[in-house]
This record gives sequence, C-alpha cells and structure tokens, in this order.
Amino acid sequence: MSDEKTGPNLLGLDVGKLLGSFRLPAVDVGQLIETNRKNMDALIAAQRSVTDGYTGLAKRQVEIFQNTMEMAQAAIKAKREAKKGGEDAGAEGPSSTEIARMALNMAIQNMKDLAEAAAKANGEALTLINDRMKASLTELKGMRGKKE
Repeated sequence: MSDEKTGPNLLGLDVGKLLGSFRLPAVDVGQLIETNRKNMDALIAAQRSVTDGYTGLAKRQVEIFQNTMEMAQAAIKAKREAKKGGEDAGAEGPSSTEIARMALNMAIQNMKDLAEAAAKANGEALTLINDRMKASLTELKGMRGKKE
C-alpha cells in the first residue's frame, strides 16, 4: 500500500482521486461531502417536521369528527325525549336552526384551526430548509475562498 494520504472514501472509492481526474478546481472534498451530509440531514428533519405536523392534523380531524358526532347524537336524543314526553320540542333544547348555526360556527372555527396547524407544519419545514440553504451557501463560499 502507498503511504500517500487518500481522500474520503465513498462506497469504497477514493473520492479525491475520482474528482481529481475530472480536473475540477481545488475543492476540499471532505468539506463538500460534509456540507451535502448536512443538507440531507436538514431535508430529513424538514420531512419529519411535516410528517409530525400532518399526523397531529389528522388526529385533530378525528377529534373534531368524534365531537361533532357526539353533539349530533346528544341533540337528536334530546329532541326524541322531548317528543316522547309530549313536550314542546323547542322548550327542551335548542331549535334545529340554533343547532345548525352552532354547527356552522364550530365548523368554521375547526377549519381555521386545521389551516393554522397545516401552515405551522409547512412553515417549520420551510424554515429548516431555508436555514440549511443559507448555511450551505456560506460553507460553499468558504471552500472557494480557501482554495483560490
């Protein structure tokens, strides 16, 4: 074996020698690989952030559906009991119009909550990617400055 210092290995290949054969400008290959590793880590973190955000969003949608069904069942039960007792249906609870108005207001608020949750998940991922892009450009400019 040679006593020469070899560059970083990638899949068993000497990346330094491989890139050197292409007559590229002098670049610290190890630093370039590290920058790309950081870029991949940032993409993975952004994907994880989006996945976590949308998982929370799906859970919230299930909660909303369950709450809506429980409210509807309770309203129907109250109306039935009022009719069984011969009472005025409006005297026992809210009217159908009031129930519909409450459901509409609740649906609008739930849509706002879900939209905010989605925006937050997307915003966090975008922030991670933007921060990494800025750092990557700084690292690449630093590599260029060292070798010229």
